[in-house]
Amino acid sequence: MRVLVTGAGGFIGRNLSVRLGELGIAVLPFARGDADSVLQGALSVADVAVHLAGENRPLSDDAFEQVNVGLTRRLCDAISESGRDIPLLLASSSQADLDNPYGRSKLRAEAVVEALALRQAAGVAVYRLPGVFGKWCRPNYNSVVATFCH
Repeated sequence: MRVLVTGAGGFIGRNLSVRLGELGIAVLPFARGDADSVLQGALSVADVAVHLAGENRPLSDDAFEQVNVGLTRRLCDAISESGRDIPLLLASSSQADLDNPYGRSKLRAEAVVEALALRQAAGVAVYRLPGVFGKWCRPNYNSVVATFCH
């Protein structure tokens, strides 16, 4: 089994990558700054894609659109162009129900993934995470629990 993990250098991606490795599952990482060719190469051999990459605290609200929607669109287009039906899991946010720049970008990313589901036989799943905490959680960033522990 080979799993593409976008956002592999982030909090959730790092934890998932470690756990998959412990289970003997090959991780194909895609992280901030990687070229789209890395994404396309990983999709040529991936059995499943887990899309965790996202922007949640940018300097400009434009980054929400560029990363949360734009990267999701590039990923879905690359899956379609690969000619392979690759199951996709998107980590979204419970804020997708809120009318703020972050929430709207997560909702638009979900719509991009849902459109992929109509174009391919492999399934897609969208998980709206209400909050996260765990190893490598940063204080004043990921979780109030991490902040209190710090």
